Amino acid sequence: MRETHLTEGAPMPEQLTGPDQVLAVNVSRRWSEVETDPTAEADVVLGAWSPWKGRSTTLRHFDPDRIDVIVACRRGETMAVYDVLPNEQGRRWHWVGDEPRRRIVFHGRPSDRYAGQLHAPAPYIWQPGEGTPVKVLRLEDLVQDAAPTAEGTIDPAQRHAVVGHAVISLANDGHLTVSVPPEYSVTVTTRSPQDRNH
Repeated sequence: MRETHLTEGAPMPEQLTGPDQVLAVNVSRRWSEVETDPTAEADVVLGAWSPWKGRSTTLRHFDPDRIDVIVACRRGETMAVYDVLPNEQGRRWHWVGDEPRRRIVFHGRPSDRYAGQLHAPAPYIWQPGEGTPVKVLRLEDLVQDAAPTAEGTIDPAQRHAVVGHAVISLANDGHLTVSVPPEYSVTVTTRSPQDRNH
């Protein structure tokens, strides 16, 4: 098998689209650092994460160029959500450590788009004994917040509710967004005006 080498921040040969994935990361072991020093949050959330499958140094668990958002998970709760963004050199991530099992540190900042995910159920729950601290999810599985108003702020009328692992968002224009795991089914019914008072 031919070994694949990653160039820092450069697109992968097989990547056909822009960033379209979420990296859910298990921060349970390091979250005490954030509780002691809140300024450590970015370091804990953004890296250093191993992209390798198991003990392999050639098979990747994720493509860092496809990661758009990082969700920090702890004991079933979403602790932080970061957008992956280019740094001053235009790089979205960089390597740390020595060969052959280097790790990846992402560049980014707390997400405004997905701020409603904070303290909601984590998008992935690690099972006891599950080895990998990272899980790749689809970007569309996260509920995006309302667009900023002309003043540049998120409309305070945007509301969120969490039911099980479903996240429901209601914008002030009456637009309802429901994000559910693949195993869920959704039934929608419309109530008559007189039923709304009950």
